[in-house]
Amino acid sequence: MGYPELLRLLGDEAAREAEALREAGRAEAVRLLEEARAAAGAARQALLARQAGEDEAAGRQAAAAAAQARERRLLSARRERLAALRAEVAARLSRAGGGPGLLARLVGEVVAAAPPGPFVLEVDAGEEAAARAALRDGHPEAAALAEVRAAPARRGGVALLAGRLTLDDTLPARLSRAWPLLEARVAGLLFRIPPEEG
Repeated sequence: MGYPELLRLLGDEAAREAEALREAGRAEAVRLLEEARAAAGAARQALLARQAGEDEAAGRQAAAAAAQARERRLLSARRERLAALRAEVAARLSRAGGGPGLLARLVGEVVAAAPPGPFVLEVDAGEEAAARAALRDGHPEAAALAEVRAAPARRGGVALLAGRLTLDDTLPARLSRAWPLLEARVAGLLFRIPPEEG
């Protein structure tokens, strides 16, 4: 075998090896490209899943915030209606008074709680005589110590003033004391709220 033929054989061998290397390089490039595509696809899917989760969480949070805002508005409207109802009841109580029987009972309550000594009873204008009669009939010993006078405004009921002490048994004051107990029942009736269990 001569030198030119040896060179040709070596050239052919080198060409085959170069082609095999190129083929291996192409196969490796294809494999790397497929791995890169798979990794990019997995990363994209993970990113999309995370974004979907974040979007869903944001949607739930927005829905909860909207529901909470609705509840606050509803509660505020209910509180306003209850306050208006309470004011209307207080106004009607003040206008209506209670009559001699109620006045006698209220006079008895405040006189029983009065400290020793003189005191002033304030009643609605025009009810002074009924208050004096209630004192004479129910508490004759206190009648001599009492000054009965008309209140500056009609309110129903009676207030006892003794020094710095004021025993307010007027109808609006009684409503104020009873309101915390009545409010839940009134709200239940007015807004059809079921009673709490427990």
